[in-house]
Amino acid sequence: MKLSLTEIRRRRGELVERARSERGSVRKLLDSQRNLFGWVDTSVTAIKFLEANKGLLMLGAFALVVVQPRRSLRWAGRAWSLYRFVRKVRRAFSA
Repeated sequence: MKLSLTEIRRRRGELVERARSERGSVRKLLDSQRNLFGWVDTSVTAIKFLEANKGLLMLGAFALVVVQPRRSLRWAGRAWSLYRFVRKVRRAFSA
C-alpha cells in the first residue's frame, strides 16, 4: 500500500503533535514529583557519606549508648530490622 506524499506529511504532523502533547504530560508528572526525587537524592548522598565515614557513624552510636542506653537498644532493634529488610530487597533485585 503506497501512501501519497501529502498523506505522509499529514500523518507526520499528527505524530509530532502527539509527541509534543505527551512530552508536556510527562513534564507535568515529573514536576509534581520533584520533592520526592530531591529527598531520594539527598538520602542516597547521606548514605554514601556514612559508608565512606564508618568511624563517624560508630562514634555517634557509641555516644548514643553512653548517653541513653535504653533508647540505643530500641534503635539497635530498628536498625537490625532495617538491615534485614535492605538485604532482602537487594537479594530480590539482584536475582
